[in-house]
Amino acid sequence: MAKAREQMAVLHSSLEQLKGQAQVNQKVIGERVEKLKDMRKEIEDIQTVADDMLRERELTEKEMAATQEDIAQEKELLHTQEMVTQQRLQVLEKSADWFKDRLAFNFKKTPAGRVQMILTCIDHKDPTRPFFFDLEVTPEGKYAVTACEPRVTDLDELVEKLNSTNNLRSFVITMRQRFKKMI
Repeated sequence: MAKAREQMAVLHSSLEQLKGQAQVNQKVIGERVEKLKDMRKEIEDIQTVADDMLRERELTEKEMAATQEDIAQEKELLHTQEMVTQQRLQVLEKSADWFKDRLAFNFKKTPAGRVQMILTCIDHKDPTRPFFFDLEVTPEGKYAVTACEPRVTDLDELVEKLNSTNNLRSFVITMRQRFKKMI
């Protein structure tokens, strides 16, 4: 019996040790479960951030694709406008050459922003002699002659008529006639 008590005491001692070990193990398991829960929460948070970043990346890629398409369309539009402008410039240059060659009439923009109209082939003794006048449109939308060489005596009346009729062609023809009368 003493042996049985001794074995019982040893077993009881082992049981207490096992209970103590079980409590330690339970505490460790509890800590690991909490750590695992924290890690799962972190993983979920990271997954949410990753999903948000993927959605943002997809949106950014779509925006970039749309922007690139817009840029391509703008380039195409600019190219088309440039071609139209070049064609129009060629027509205008051809017209200017025609005026210069056939009508002995040339025009250019002055540094002051006015248009200088130059007429030649008026003086038979010197066909290259230029007769010119500078024409501008005032802020009120009226024509004004700021320079004229040689000076035409009834220039003010001619400009008044130009402003009332708005017929620039007739004005240029009349100026050529006035210059011829001066020869």
